[in-house]
Amino acid sequence: MNQDAFEVRQYLTDKKDDLALKLDSLVDGYWCAWRDMNRQIISQAANPDRTDKVGKVAPSIRIYKTKNHNRVTLRWRIYENSWARLNVAKSNKQTLRYAKELKRNKDGTTSRFQLVKNAESWEVKLIDEFLIEAEPIITLINMIHQSLKLLNNTITLETKEIQNAE
Repeated sequence: MNQDAFEVRQYLTDKKDDLALKLDSLVDGYWCAWRDMNRQIISQAANPDRTDKVGKVAPSIRIYKTKNHNRVTLRWRIYENSWARLNVAKSNKQTLRYAKELKRNKDGTTSRFQLVKNAESWEVKLIDEFLIEAEPIITLINMIHQSLKLLNNTITLETKEIQNAE
């Protein structure tokens, strides 16, 4: 059983890594489209007919490294128009923050309401297109992560039982 569990864990880990690469590719695509639209808006700022504002909501991927497996999360941030936001929360030390992270739900995702509330009108379409492709991948990554946690707990318990039996 132990060898089978290790093979399953390796398979799930490989599958999760593949899905993380797909998600990373989607995030890169979002950033390219988002950046291009922002450049277009900036270049046409002198045109009085253009009323679009520069966008500020964009995703990023974070990987939390742990002993047995890595947790992949997609987080959304608000990038201000200024070059940096000053955060003086740490007593007298001032740190530069380039973006403010939007709150996430308990399952690690950010609600569409939060995204739309902070986005410009043209960004909403871009966000919706991204979410249609990304949400199934995120769901699969979360399911695999939960499976890996359970599998690792089972392997640990099985190993302890074998050691106690000796």
